Amino acid sequence: MDKVKKFFKSCFYSYAWLAIVLLIVDQLTKLWALKAAWDLTLIPNFLHLTYVRNTGAAWSIFDGNMTLLAVVSAVVGVAIIVARILYRHKLNAFKKILFAVILAGTWGNFIDRAFSKLVTGEEGVIDFIHFQFGRYHFPVFNVADICITLGILTYLVYLFREEYVMMKKTKGAKQTNAEIKEEDDASNTN
Repeated sequence: MDKVKKFFKSCFYSYAWLAIVLLIVDQLTKLWALKAAWDLTLIPNFLHLTYVRNTGAAWSIFDGNMTLLAVVSAVVGVAIIVARILYRHKLNAFKKILFAVILAGTWGNFIDRAFSKLVTGEEGVIDFIHFQFGRYHFPVFNVADICITLGILTYLVYLFREEYVMMKKTKGAKQTNAEIKEEDDASNTN
């Protein structure tokens, strides 16, 4: 019983459950978009639900290279898992959450790239969230894209913040050491 309890506790604190929940949400919303084949305006000139297939990556770069993008997604997904395992003792809860969010997005789009043609007969990642700002139409995206983008941006901000705090501590320590040296020099001259 202790082994089972320990296993579930380690799964909970690894935030693997969060990656699974986000992956399920991503796949369910894509299925919903596929079945509904949306072209809805929720907020005029701002937010639309528009069903599209993207055979590229963000902003349709590498359009038509589904196999390459599926392989890249799989490699990145595995690399995230390996990094998460290797650095598990060095990661705080916030970083573990960010790894789970990014992983969910990576695998969500991988599933579409690798299996959508087999399952739906159509190739491409299902995108459906569509923002418009005046005449500018932002590229259509999905829940997986949100996970990847917010996860990476938040992680970068967090890393820059950590670096800034570390630099402040180092600078403070150098000033303190310099002050001590000045005091020692002053006491030696007296």
